[in-house]
Amino acid sequence: MARKNLSEAELLKAQAEALLHEQQQVLAHAGSVVRQASRELGRFTSDEVVPRVVSGTRTAAKSTRDKLVDEVLPSVAAVIGSTMSVIDAARDQRVRQLTKSVANIANSRKAVAPAAAASAGAGKYIALGIGVAALLGVGYVVWQTFRADDELWVAEDDAFSED
Repeated sequence: MARKNLSEAELLKAQAEALLHEQQQVLAHAGSVVRQASRELGRFTSDEVVPRVVSGTRTAAKSTRDKLVDEVLPSVAAVIGSTMSVIDAARDQRVRQLTKSVANIANSRKAVAPAAAASAGAGKYIALGIGVAALLGVGYVVWQTFRADDELWVAEDDAFSED
């Protein structure tokens, strides 16, 4: 009986070694399949994905640059120019003298009772309407300048979607 148990143990040992050898072969084959898939994925990425990403990035960058150069920078330059003009005018000696003389004249006169306030005429309401329309126009221009542009999105190719 001991001999029978010994031969069964040897048989089990031989089967375990054969199974281990088969598993090593399967793992080696799986490794080669993974390497081959990795190479194919790299080729697909360099041939298909990278050109699409580069094209989309260039389109987005060009659109953004054009919007900045054509719309935002001229507005900023105009604001800076206006501000510099106001600063230059404020620093001008003649303007300072004029301001002082007007202040002296205003202080030297006696307070006069204001005239009776006239009722609001049509001109006041027309001016208010024009001011609101101008404010809405400026708001619309700002919104158009900074809204998302649909041209930034890259259209999906038909050939790519067939895969």
